[in-house]
Amino acid sequence: MAISEEPIKGGKGEGMNNPYKEHVIELTRRLIQCPSINPPCDTSDCAKIVLSEFKKNGINAEIVAGKKGACNVVARLPGEKKGKILLLNGHLDVVPPGEGWTVDPFGGQVQAGKIYGRGATDMKSGVASMIAAMVAIKRSAVYFNGEIVFMGVADEETGSEWGTQYLLKNKIGTNADFAIVGEPTNLRVERGNRGVRWIDIVVKGKASHASRPHLGINAIAYAARLAEAIHLIELKNRNDLFEVPTPSFSVTMIRGGTKENIIPNRCELVVDRRVLPGETVETIMEALKRIIDPMMEREKGLEIEVRLRPSHYDPYLIPQDEPIVQATIESFEKVIGEKAKIGAKAGSTDGSHLFLEGIPAVIFGPGNPHFAHAVDECVDIEDIVLSTEILISIFDKLLK
Repeated sequence: MAISEEPIKGGKGEGMNNPYKEHVIELTRRLIQCPSINPPCDTSDCAKIVLSEFKKNGINAEIVAGKKGACNVVARLPGEKKGKILLLNGHLDVVPPGEGWTVDPFGGQVQAGKIYGRGATDMKSGVASMIAAMVAIKRSAVYFNGEIVFMGVADEETGSEWGTQYLLKNKIGTNADFAIVGEPTNLRVERGNRGVRWIDIVVKGKASHASRPHLGINAIAYAARLAEAIHLIELKNRNDLFEVPTPSFSVTMIRGGTKENIIPNRCELVVDRRVLPGETVETIMEALKRIIDPMMEREKGLEIEVRLRPSHYDPYLIPQDEPIVQATIESFEKVIGEKAKIGAKAGSTDGSHLFLEGIPAVIFGPGNPHFAHAVDECVDIEDIVLSTEILISIFDKLLK
């Protein structure tokens, strides 16, 4: 059923008379209406919108390109005196929309208190909320110490090489005392995320005419057995704080075959391995080795090569008594009037890269993560407004 346009209205937060409500809604829609699909990782137009938003409100900002098209925006809002530095991190790139939408994926359409479009949840609403919170502080001339640094980054959806990692390598943001990554959490306070390693496996057999399969070694057949064996690997680690409390092996891509009447001599698999804190590369690779070595021993002439991709996100979990965690919990409870839900994210975020730099990062933002990358992706307007109000409260608690 198609979704029709209607005037903007919120849910239980509709009556909130905050000065940034219309601003953050309009900005979220504008960002959605600016496609920034990755690949090919071109965030240039979206970055210009963000840059303009800061500059017209008197906040110093610049575009830092990791490579052509991969434009990051860095903005700085200093306080009255030197003090702690709070880093706000959010990505501007989005995944391709795919097919099956009932609305324009880049329309920013509003219906029943929600905004629809690719990136609505993941995570242009989170970016808009961070910008609106900084602008609200600037406009109101609220006294604070220290500095708020904003990173609107490219390339998060394909590994962050030209986004957060590029900025950190160039010493931008590395002096932050704490950080908030505005990924969608349903306004849950998340103290970390699972990690991910991607593994390429090449199964090499022997080609033959398909009428004489016994003369060949069918790489696809062995790859299928290997895929099944990978999914049956028993993983015993568990941490119930995480949204998905266990690690996982998943075969996510398979490529093989030359022609319909040739026994294939090559088949490639890609494995997605989700990682909990405490797991190591060595234990991950050893689990694969235990099922691959016996296969090659049984079938002479079969070769299986395994390569760990360098691009990855490490798992992390910060203590609950970290100031950034406590400030987020207290601000949520002050604004919402309910006890904050606390956990850790199933997916991976740029919080991993910040953590490796020694920056404790909370993941907190508007939107239900179940809608991320989905058809008819959407976000509740109320969540965006509440997120902005909570961020402003966090500023007050941390930057005194």
